[in-house]
Amino acid sequence: MRRLMRVYKALLQTAWATAVEYRAQAFLWILSSIFPLVMMAVWLAVVDEAGPLAGWGRADFISYYVGAALVYHFTFVWSVWQWDEDIRTGNLSPKLLKPLDPFHYLLSEQFGWKLFTLLFIVPPVAVIAWASPAVRYPFTVAQAVAFVLSVAAGFMLMMLMTSAFGVLAFWSTQVGNLFQLWFGVGQFLSGWIAPLALFPASIRQVAYLLPFRSTLGLPMEILMGRLAWPEIGFGFAVTCGWCVVFLVLYRILWRAGLKRYEAVGA
Repeated sequence: MRRLMRVYKALLQTAWATAVEYRAQAFLWILSSIFPLVMMAVWLAVVDEAGPLAGWGRADFISYYVGAALVYHFTFVWSVWQWDEDIRTGNLSPKLLKPLDPFHYLLSEQFGWKLFTLLFIVPPVAVIAWASPAVRYPFTVAQAVAFVLSVAAGFMLMMLMTSAFGVLAFWSTQVGNLFQLWFGVGQFLSGWIAPLALFPASIRQVAYLLPFRSTLGLPMEILMGRLAWPEIGFGFAVTCGWCVVFLVLYRILWRAGLKRYEAVGA
């Protein structure tokens, strides 16, 4: 365990240095994560026209999407495209000579980028939440801890999900498109397009059992104090269950894919 911690420390330092070197790219990534604010503007226009929806007023939508911009940044990862590139170009070969599963390199890379951009995205959100009476998060200390854990769990679920899809590049050159199709449906059921509370009960029940809610809707519902503890526990159970599913899929596909991998690399 100590050896693994030392390895991760070195990997994180490398990832941090890379993020600092490519800070312009990090800035563009931050800008791309504000899309939830576009959806906020849409729903505010609807509320202004039709009034509150299912008990959601202006302040609720503002609070939800300001927080969603933050949560989305920390849970979304792009590892599926990195897997695809490494396998197709042979860049995976040097990583196979090292004693760690390539998953660890991608995980540390994501950590490095998120730690770097943490300095730029959290302070403005905190200032907005403090200064704006429309932004309110009526949670307790225990719920705040649950929120942080839910974001971390959502991030890990995305890492495992994208890795399971990414190693399909051993068999297909369309991995990115397959994942975009999968997650395109997922964004609809994650709370990205609209809070899940606004969906019909039948769709909500399906969404609660799928992995997508864990990446956005669950953390935001906890942050806004809209879930009781049994509901929070159920959400974590679903998240952990899907983490196990994608971990098993990743390991099976990884081992099978290595048997057919023939690229040499640079």
